[in-house]
Amino acid sequence: MRLAIALGLAAALTVAATASGHGAAHGAPKGFSPLAAAVVGTRDIWIFGSYRGCAGPCVALVRSRDGGRHFKTLAAPPLSGGPTLDFTGPRVGYAFASGSQLYVTRDGGDTWRSLSPAGVTDVAVGERDVYAVFTKYHRRSETGPVRPPSARVERRPVAGGSWHVVKLPVKFRYPISVAAQGRKVWLVGSTQVGAGLVTLRSTDRGRTFAQGDAFCLHNVPDQGGRLVPAGRRVVWAVCPTGDGNSSSLSLSTDGGRTFRPFGVTLKSGAEIFPSSADAAVLYRGGSQGPLLRTADLGRHWADARGTDQLWELFWLRFATSRAGAALGTTFSHPNRASFWRTTDGGATWHSLPIR
Repeated sequence: MRLAIALGLAAALTVAATASGHGAAHGAPKGFSPLAAAVVGTRDIWIFGSYRGCAGPCVALVRSRDGGRHFKTLAAPPLSGGPTLDFTGPRVGYAFASGSQLYVTRDGGDTWRSLSPAGVTDVAVGERDVYAVFTKYHRRSETGPVRPPSARVERRPVAGGSWHVVKLPVKFRYPISVAAQGRKVWLVGSTQVGAGLVTLRSTDRGRTFAQGDAFCLHNVPDQGGRLVPAGRRVVWAVCPTGDGNSSSLSLSTDGGRTFRPFGVTLKSGAEIFPSSADAAVLYRGGSQGPLLRTADLGRHWADARGTDQLWELFWLRFATSRAGAALGTTFSHPNRASFWRTTDGGATWHSLPIR
């Protein structure tokens, strides 16, 4: 579910109801279609989605506190497109869409407040800090050369305070992704057209960075190049292969210093979702059949039961080593997302209605 801060612009913007006028109400709006979700533990679920039949932007946020058996409609941050939700606990959560402002809730989703002006393209939450990537795209001149975009990373304490620019040893030009786990931070980006992706890693909350393996050999914007930490020293990586239609999978067991590629070719949009240091679920991109699961760092893979009808996966997260949730479409309903849950680490999935 990826900040040039002027404090005046980041003044509190509290959203007390959805853009369509919904306050707290039992159940999801009629025709609700999921776009993004977040899970905490085995009981707390939030799903952001759209629906028809209202005046203005039809978006809503629904929450369940009983594992998905019942939902209630809450306030929704004013987002559209492909939003991302990330809750760090039952009360604190973040939401953004690429290029939007970053929003925060501290009451479980009842109200949302803006933390930044627009321009956010990726976000990660660490032990004590929120890390946000800002990407600036320049207007194309009719006479002059095309100016490449520029990107920067800023950090803000989770408990509140000011944003500060994170000083990096390289100047990223093209969209970068950020990942965080505890005090560790990873950045992946490109410095110029056609260059391989650069990997930066920090073990001190982003104060200093060291450069790691360039695990991706090609830079294909918006088609990969993401690190996914899974344990103290385990980091997965998915990146484009260069033809724009496929991706590759790599694994690091030394904290991101070096990566070992797997001999498999994945479709564009492939993603990896760890449930523990050893186990993970792999989406191969496109309509490539069921999800795959490994319990031994990729030595062996097996089909995840209940996902044989998967058409396209939008989102998947694990709240614990065994409990997780996913959003995606199926062959029988390719235009409407379904909601799935797992309680065995991703080995088996069950569809759950949103009501």
